[in-house]
Amino acid sequence: MATIQWGMIGCGAVAEVKSGPGFYKSNNSALVAVTSADVAMTRSFAERHGVAKAYDTTAELLADPAVQAVYVATPPSSHKPLALDVAKAGKHVYVEKPMAMRFEECREIVEVCEQRGVRLFVAFYRRAMPRFLQIKQWIDAGVIGEVRTVRAVQHQRPAPEDLSRATLPWRLIPAVSGGGKFLDMGIHELDLFDFLFGAIEEVHGIASNQAGLYDVEDTVTATWRHASGVQGFGSWCYVCGNDEDYVEIVGSKGRISFEFFSDKPLKLVTDTQSVDMDIPNPAHVQQPFIQSIVDDLNGVAPCPGNVESAVRSTWVADEVLKGYRAQKGY
Repeated sequence: MATIQWGMIGCGAVAEVKSGPGFYKSNNSALVAVTSADVAMTRSFAERHGVAKAYDTTAELLADPAVQAVYVATPPSSHKPLALDVAKAGKHVYVEKPMAMRFEECREIVEVCEQRGVRLFVAFYRRAMPRFLQIKQWIDAGVIGEVRTVRAVQHQRPAPEDLSRATLPWRLIPAVSGGGKFLDMGIHELDLFDFLFGAIEEVHGIASNQAGLYDVEDTVTATWRHASGVQGFGSWCYVCGNDEDYVEIVGSKGRISFEFFSDKPLKLVTDTQSVDMDIPNPAHVQQPFIQSIVDDLNGVAPCPGNVESAVRSTWVADEVLKGYRAQKGY
């Protein structure tokens, strides 16, 4: 079986533990080259992670004939241009989520990858994590009967850096992120629901900024309907006085509840059983998904990620945020 040789653009926080090590710890996979906008950061990452080549520019990395696939680990504002550059260089694309700033940009990335004959993957990596695969197994096996509704709640206190415009992270700067923490984290939940229940066909949302700490939305509510008939409701607020992370899937014969952003035990309740299942997260949460991409490229088994569903997730987010974006002019 061939070893897929990876390049990586971006050496920031997401690459340090969540994703980067997965490229050299997965079977038949090697991280051979890295680059970023910060030359010192690039070289530090390469030295600490044992990467042979630390390039000063993206162009140099893309010109390396040894690199077969490239992971784009940068903020959303650069996803489209970098993904297009990677595809035009004839290399497979693995881009962080959201795929791009808007639905139309996602479609352009898909089209160029198809034209260039390269594969495209998007980092909705929870589709390959064991805890979420267990949930899918319960649902597919009919353990809770026919799924009726899903409810997601993510409420958080503002982080210290959110409290001053001088220290805002890029995730809260609209020109860089395209939206707030809903777009950064809530979109993971929307993608997982697509994975579990099929495409979201109808969505209605309200976004607002209630605390005035920054320009992007800080509070979102949404309702939606999947093609399968499952109906959903979500509440995301990042300026609360308390933290809450909860998802509940209700079926005709029982329910599944869990925290989405932790690895606390899953809870399954039916008329005949009540189960608490502890499934710890992997040390590098993207590694199972990276392994699935490598296996897919080698023709072993398909990656559970789906390009069309990744595009749909951005469409859903656009629908939820369009009123707020129009109001704020971004």
